[in-house]
Amino acid sequence: MKKFFKSVLLVSLILVSCSKEEITFDPDNLLIGIWNHSEYNDNTSVYTRADEFTDNPGYKFYSDGTLIERRNSGWCGTPPISYGDYNGTWSVLNDTLIRVNSTYWGGDISYKLDIQTVNSKTLKVIPIYDNK
Repeated sequence: MKKFFKSVLLVSLILVSCSKEEITFDPDNLLIGIWNHSEYNDNTSVYTRADEFTDNPGYKFYSDGTLIERRNSGWCGTPPISYGDYNGTWSVLNDTLIRVNSTYWGGDISYKLDIQTVNSKTLKVIPIYDNK
């Protein structure tokens, strides 16, 4: 009986440790990681690098071109706002422009992010909403 419980415990620990999504800092691609919205500066959205999402909009960029976008989870933008995580993809269009394809509470969305600056702590982007 002891062996059975030890086996169950061992399998449970392995499953738990394998299911955690980790993103490590990549100095060769500063975009990869978790970014939480911190402020607006004119038409520029400013994001701060973090280890996990906060209760704000944000992005989690993966090196394989997938992402999780945190945005409001309903049509109402009046506080208090509830946020949800939505799956999507991203791709590089040129040196400063990326395409984001994501889902949200109302369906699918596609837009560009014009990267103004990105470093190890801050991401500044101008979102460009268009028809593709």
